[in-house]
Amino acid sequence: MKTKLSKSMLMTALICGSIVPVLCGGASVYAAEAAAEDALSSFELNPMIITAQRVETNDLNTPAAVEIYDEKKIEQSGAANAFDVLQDSLGVTMHSQGFNGTSMGTMTSKIMIRGVERGTLVLVNGVPMNQDGKYNLEDIPTESIERIELVRGGGSVLYGSEATGGVVNIITKEKMKNKVSVSAGNYGKEKYTLSLGLDRFNLVAGLENRGTARPMSRPVTGKGNGYDYIKGERKSILWNYKITDGLVFTHAYSKNRHRYEQRAFPAGTHPGIFNDYSDKDNNFYLNYDKAGWKVTAAYGTQEKQTDYTRPTGKDKNYTYAWRKGHNTNLNVQKQFNIGKNKKDKFLIGASYQREDMDTYSYSGTRDSNFKRNNYSVYLSYDWAMNDKSNLIVNMRQTWATGIKGSQTSKGKTTVTKNDNMNKFTPELEFIHRFNDRSSLYAKAGKSFRMPNLTQIFGTGSINPSLDLKPENGTHYEIGYKLNEGNRAWRLSVFNYKIKDALEADLTKYPPDISYNNTDIRNTGVELAVNIKHNENLSTNWGVVYHRPEQKDESTYGDNGWHNYYGRYQLIGGVNYDKNKFSGALKVNFVGDRTSQNAEQRHIKPQFFTNLHLSYAPEKNHKFFLHLNNILDRRDITTNSSTNYYTLGRNFMAGYEFTF
Repeated sequence: MKTKLSKSMLMTALICGSIVPVLCGGASVYAAEAAAEDALSSFELNPMIITAQRVETNDLNTPAAVEIYDEKKIEQSGAANAFDVLQDSLGVTMHSQGFNGTSMGTMTSKIMIRGVERGTLVLVNGVPMNQDGKYNLEDIPTESIERIELVRGGGSVLYGSEATGGVVNIITKEKMKNKVSVSAGNYGKEKYTLSLGLDRFNLVAGLENRGTARPMSRPVTGKGNGYDYIKGERKSILWNYKITDGLVFTHAYSKNRHRYEQRAFPAGTHPGIFNDYSDKDNNFYLNYDKAGWKVTAAYGTQEKQTDYTRPTGKDKNYTYAWRKGHNTNLNVQKQFNIGKNKKDKFLIGASYQREDMDTYSYSGTRDSNFKRNNYSVYLSYDWAMNDKSNLIVNMRQTWATGIKGSQTSKGKTTVTKNDNMNKFTPELEFIHRFNDRSSLYAKAGKSFRMPNLTQIFGTGSINPSLDLKPENGTHYEIGYKLNEGNRAWRLSVFNYKIKDALEADLTKYPPDISYNNTDIRNTGVELAVNIKHNENLSTNWGVVYHRPEQKDESTYGDNGWHNYYGRYQLIGGVNYDKNKFSGALKVNFVGDRTSQNAEQRHIKPQFFTNLHLSYAPEKNHKFFLHLNNILDRRDITTNSSTNYYTLGRNFMAGYEFTF
């Protein structure tokens, strides 16, 4: 009790001590001198945002908690990929089996926004990257990213299924720089990158050797299997061609190979069993954005395979599982300026998604095919009530049809159909601008998430659950935004409850996993401030205190509600840029962590630390050093029956030449 009380008192002091001066002293800060603001004009306090409203607005006019990573911020961080960029975000918890977001078969990296484990919709240029709930953020190199927009809070009304926790939109560059980069570090890591910008044609290609890491995971109870990372490789290429003004074609390809060695516990011996995982993504995008029209057509495949190698037995080398998903996406939207003086905005759009997945499982020797069509119509009406207030009504109707699964086992084929699913989700938003420096917003809305195809029909060790229902979330949020001189303050208070959340039941694993519907809820507060101290130095700080809970009566009894994940988060960053030198230090502390595993309820705090330094002696030459996990901690990144750990203190040193 004493420990909990001290943490609560600490968080209360941090939050109240920061909020009171902002809200009560606002009148005085509005009198900041114009000359001081001009001197700091390079620091963007009110950036433009596309994702939150599906149309371009600035931050103060956006009724949502949004974090923007532009090209400069990404470059200063030294992040290697999209996973690394988002790892230190406020209100976000990252899970991965391997270091730097490395996947392990179908267990891919995950972004959890505000404690929603399976509620993040990842977009690339506005197109859903999620396939059967999977996405590989580590496959998107930072050299190809123009900006990343992170929207916290349920976003299913404007974007559809999967966005019960929030939305991440990764916007790739239309114009690349001509440069080459080489880097290497401990653990045997290497990275090579080539970027070309040739008028209408642009390209970035990369090769990465991930090295060796021991140990990578260990069983929670000390009995079972742990894994060491033996070697891995990533190849990727992204290119685009600007066909005409407003029309761009983009192709992104990536291929990963990972080898893990299994270790048996409690003996801790290597029985000579190797698990080889590979995944390949191939995505094509055609984007049109002009005169208020936005049209996107995309086709993508996501292929994953698991191969086992054993020293003895009937099947020494065999494919354990294989899956290939095909996604076809089409979205069309148009914005109109209507009403008196054309101040009201009306947005209408429609989208179509075709999901088609082929799977193979050695367990039960099953070949399967799953299909589903998703149709949506959405609209948004932004009513300018007066010069300072806007009321926004959003709504979306989604239909899922043709939900069909077929499985062939031992020469026998069965065909299963699921009832068609449909969902209507409304949302109401209000924003009031006190002046050109501050605004207050409030919002309430519904969210939903369709069950994944493999959750419905089953595959491998996952049992079919044909009666699964879509998740239903109700979200409330109030926020305050203030730009005072050289500081940008952002405060949000939120509450949500998701009914029929889709969760895995691991009580009978191995060998079986079943998905069922349960409930989750959370209430919390977020406070962040970005400060531009002078033209060279800026800092950012943030704190989150919330209580994510899940209901599981079979495991925890009583009313079934139990804590999971972290209760509070503290982040900080220092950025320095002067002449030829640039440096950035990032820290991210997550405390009062609780596992979903009943045998390991409490987990030690997580403390990520990163330092990136660069020096450019001449315009076209740059040397850099990136230090990760400076404190050399062995933190748990994710766990169930097995704990997966961070890589120890590691570095990458490199050289970049621009031509």
